[in-house]
Amino acid sequence: MRRLLCFLLFLMTAVSTSGTSFHMPTRTELTLSNLATKTEIRSKGTQPRMAQPPEDIDMPSSPSFKKKLIVPVAALATISATTIAAFTGRLPGPPIDATAPPFFANLPFGVLFAGTYEAYSPTLIYRDLAATVFSIAAAALFVKACTYPVTVGKLQSRDSRKIIHTLSAPLFILVWPLFSNAYGARVFASIVPLMNALRLYLAGTRSSADETSTAGGSENELAQAISRSGDAEEALGGPFVYVMVLLFFTFFCFTESPVGVVAIATMAAGDGLADLIGRRFGSNNKWQLFNKDKSVAGSAAFVSGALVASFGLISWLIGFGVMDPLDLSTLDLFGRLLFISVVCAAVELIPTGDDNYSVPLSAA
Repeated sequence: MRRLLCFLLFLMTAVSTSGTSFHMPTRTELTLSNLATKTEIRSKGTQPRMAQPPEDIDMPSSPSFKKKLIVPVAALATISATTIAAFTGRLPGPPIDATAPPFFANLPFGVLFAGTYEAYSPTLIYRDLAATVFSIAAAALFVKACTYPVTVGKLQSRDSRKIIHTLSAPLFILVWPLFSNAYGARVFASIVPLMNALRLYLAGTRSSADETSTAGGSENELAQAISRSGDAEEALGGPFVYVMVLLFFTFFCFTESPVGVVAIATMAAGDGLADLIGRRFGSNNKWQLFNKDKSVAGSAAFVSGALVASFGLISWLIGFGVMDPLDLSTLDLFGRLLFISVVCAAVELIPTGDDNYSVPLSAA
């Protein structure tokens, strides 16, 4: 017993002199140790992640957003420049003798009209400015009314394309009486088809990223509605030529000559109705000798639409006093317009070329 006590005393003395202490871990310490070990293992196996936005959220693209502002900025800049030109005398006012200068001298620069045109008064300038803004807004609403049903599946793109083709130009001519009798009014009016041409250009040159982005929604809708196959580049084909023809005849003819009205009406109403009616009622009456893709029903619709639109728009402008009465009786005018419509319908049967320039050139 005395030996055992001496041995224990020896062990305690050895431990105390070595500076080593023994400690029995508690239950709490064991739990915290295990938790720290598990956390360390998880941190080694899993890397920290940044929060990602849901895939169904359309993040706005800066280039697409800037592209959406091009048309409003261009419209504001063009209208402002034209208004400044009118106030500074660079655009002529009402004509004193419209037959005095030659045709190609009738360019809208005031230096060419000394003693031929009156001053462009502020009242007329404000009237043409208001008519331009109204026409641009009305055109945008009309196109939206035709393109939106395509995006929701209520209307086929080919039908929307032809509805726009048939009605847009005649509806624009219907608002020409809103403009003044100043020669510079045609410059204000030309801004409307110019902005539509810009919209078509943006719709036809949109990138693949723009097709899925909502930043350029109106141009995307326009490209989808006027393309036959869904290809946005089709906007730079027939529709772009259509708008450029409208711009040309608006600028050079406007209300002074019925030539522009006949050319525009024949291109729009005649060619547009020919396609709409021909696809629905022309399957059993194709032209066998001329063009098997065209039908007798479509050609009849072409002649009827061109004749009615041309006669109606000329009468509309003469009735409002913005176009001088023609030196023709009603019967003579009707007969000439019928002849022009038949000739243009025959030109439309030619399989080569684009109807959007061949038809109005034939009508002119």
